[in-house]
Amino acid sequence: MLSLGASNDKTLLNELHNAIFGVDMVGDVGYLLYLDDQAIGIARLRVTEEEMHILAVGVLEEYRGRGFGDFLTRSLMNVFIDVTDRIYADYVDEYFVKFGFIKTDDYMVVESDKLVFPRKCCNH
Repeated sequence: MLSLGASNDKTLLNELHNAIFGVDMVGDVGYLLYLDDQAIGIARLRVTEEEMHILAVGVLEEYRGRGFGDFLTRSLMNVFIDVTDRIYADYVDEYFVKFGFIKTDDYMVVESDKLVFPRKCCNH
């Protein structure tokens, strides 16, 4: 079963972040994706009432290509759509266009009330 939860367990955050990105986790809280009881994905976010910034999203290599990263990203946007006015991806990735994000030179943004969730997932 898939589940999502915030964690401030620095040991777990660093271990998972290192396994995925090759560096320690920056920040004190990460959002983890669990498959059963195993953490398989992580997201770094910065959230205020005005803005949610997606800083990084990743899944352990052995779980890639199965839609887990898409599930994690969609779940986070769904959670924060009613919390913040705008959602940013602090990098440019065509993946976000299908959700209504607008590209700039070095980031992407969508107003929370303009965010869309296409039914077809996992295709980039």
